[in-house]
Amino acid sequence: MKPVADRYQSSLSRIKTSVRQSHDYFIENYDRYNEFTRFVCESNLTGDEVTLLQTMGRPQLEFNTLASRVARLLGEFSKQEPDIMVTADDQEKVDVITLKVVEQHLRHVLLDIDNHHTRYNVMKDLLVGGFSVLKVYTDYASSMSMDQVIKFDRAEPTLCVFDKLARFPHKGDGMYCAELFPKSKEEFEAEYPDVSLSTVSFKRNFAGFQWSYINDNSEILLVADYYEKKKQEKTIVQVRDGKVMTKEEYNKMVNEWDDLTVPPSIVGKPRKTMIDKIVRYRVIENQVLEYEETDYDMLPLVFVDGSSSMVRTPKNGNIKQVCLPYVYHAKGAQRLKNFAGIALANEIENQVQHKVMVAKEALPKEEGWLEAYKDVQKASNYVFNAFYEENPDQAIPNPIREVQRVPAPPEIVQAFTGADSLMEQILGSYDASLGINNNQLSGVAIVEGATQSNSAAMPYVVGFMQGLQRASQIYVDLLPKYYTTPRTIPIMDEEGKRNFVKINQEQGLPFDFDTDALNVVVKAGASFQVQKARTIGMIKEVMQMSPQVAEFIGTKGINFVLDNVEGRGVEQLKQSVDEFQKEQEQMKQQAMQAQQQEAQNNPAMMKMHIDMEKLKMEAQKNQAQFEVDMTKIEAEKLKVHAQVHMNEINASVGLVRARTEKSVHEIDAHLKQHDQEHRHMKEAIEVHHKGLETYHKISQKGKEHGKTNVE
Repeated sequence: MKPVADRYQSSLSRIKTSVRQSHDYFIENYDRYNEFTRFVCESNLTGDEVTLLQTMGRPQLEFNTLASRVARLLGEFSKQEPDIMVTADDQEKVDVITLKVVEQHLRHVLLDIDNHHTRYNVMKDLLVGGFSVLKVYTDYASSMSMDQVIKFDRAEPTLCVFDKLARFPHKGDGMYCAELFPKSKEEFEAEYPDVSLSTVSFKRNFAGFQWSYINDNSEILLVADYYEKKKQEKTIVQVRDGKVMTKEEYNKMVNEWDDLTVPPSIVGKPRKTMIDKIVRYRVIENQVLEYEETDYDMLPLVFVDGSSSMVRTPKNGNIKQVCLPYVYHAKGAQRLKNFAGIALANEIENQVQHKVMVAKEALPKEEGWLEAYKDVQKASNYVFNAFYEENPDQAIPNPIREVQRVPAPPEIVQAFTGADSLMEQILGSYDASLGINNNQLSGVAIVEGATQSNSAAMPYVVGFMQGLQRASQIYVDLLPKYYTTPRTIPIMDEEGKRNFVKINQEQGLPFDFDTDALNVVVKAGASFQVQKARTIGMIKEVMQMSPQVAEFIGTKGINFVLDNVEGRGVEQLKQSVDEFQKEQEQMKQQAMQAQQQEAQNNPAMMKMHIDMEKLKMEAQKNQAQFEVDMTKIEAEKLKVHAQVHMNEINASVGLVRARTEKSVHEIDAHLKQHDQEHRHMKEAIEVHHKGLETYHKISQKGKEHGKTNVE
């Protein structure tokens, strides 16, 4: 193993402090997980209670009913199929086919194909312990494979720590998480022969968190895989095709561009951003063993929360997370049932077995008569002395009488039987008593009670689905990073049919997509066995109410009915139904063809067919004549309308012409009048001018004549 750089060794103290603080913060939940796991799965009695019962001479009995209630819920959960949906924020970044393939591949992966029963065990952790942990990791498909695959698995909940400042249910918003692996000293030295353990002190003190300890004379040390977020400042750019990448990725793409075309150019302005990168430290008590920059963009450990609450402590006011198992509040009722059962068993064990009480003086001295008192199983008669033998005249008072058995106190029996009802009320589980209303024992009551029980446990189912959704998101984020080689991946559609899809090859699907654009949603599917039974009952009632619905369900809705049926060979029955429906459709088509051929060969049918054809042709002829007549009528209508329109136009033209002529006449008359007035005025002016000229001439002549006279 290569030595780890000193700059990583300097992080050891910080890592150990973080792990210890996170462990101490969650220590009450760890203890509660271990306590209730033992209480439900192993024994309801603690060591102190067993010692006390032995001291009191009472039987050490248990009447564990919580385990059966948890087992029933797990049985219902095992029949549940998670409803998976993969969506995209931007359809241009991820095509619809890729979304569907990723969704169906996830559905295949979540079937516990590795036979680890991961989903079942995680749900058991939630019901019994209150929380669990899922991890997403990569590994080779097999020992002889070169392809890496991505897997889900359950991590030991009490050996995982998370950032105590994380607030999301899956704790993925924290800055770190860690998984601890206990290893014996011999196993560790075989795996890391170059690592010295001389400074590691193995102690027997189990108080608090210990990196190394001694257990059953075996030296154990803890190896921690510590995952931490590293904030990296990156410059991101957007190229012309809309894809966003870091500047380093863009430069690498340009350098490796071997196409004859020009690589896509950068559009817009680059910007700075902070990107989370997950690094992994592997540490022990005295050194850092490994350092690796992983391909994870999210913390690979997922906290699966059952039904926790954030509680403020009254002493210091700090807020802590309290994870409660499903059976937490029923612990007292279970202990009451055990105590009442032990008391009842003690009463039965210590009850008086004697049948009669006989006075000592009344016992007969003959041995044969004493046998009836010694061997009570043999049919015989009791013989006794009614008088004292020393004084035959004195009678023995009460020489023999029956032993009256004292019954057990009724409070004990009531407490023992009433504890079950108390637990039902605490857990919200009523179907153990079959009926729920007025002691009904009908199938409807059983189904309704079971449904209510499922609803009471639904917060734990929802918490499981939230954790599974986060793990699925991490899985999808790793897909394009590890599935880069040509291969085939398994898928499963909504109907449970399995298939394979080729990726990263010719005639295959390219598996290079933007994971930031994908969203994974995991919900509880409606496939509980009880819910299916309710659906079948509802369908039966509706079919009885409406014959049309019954006919529809019997033909088109048969697959829906089979989806809600539980039983062996249901999948084969579905396939057989599909084939049966195809055969029925083919038989209908063949019957129709045969009926048509028979009709063609039957003289009566042929004559009827000819008559029908004649009637059809006559109808077509009448229709054609009707259309011709209608066309003529329409033409006449158009002609009349055109004539009316033309007459209206002519009338309008005549009116305009008359108005125009009138205007012309009025204008001519006005002009003539104006000309006449002008002429008269002109003539008057001319007469006036002529008069003036005459006057001037006369005046001139007068002046000239006067001058002559003067001279």
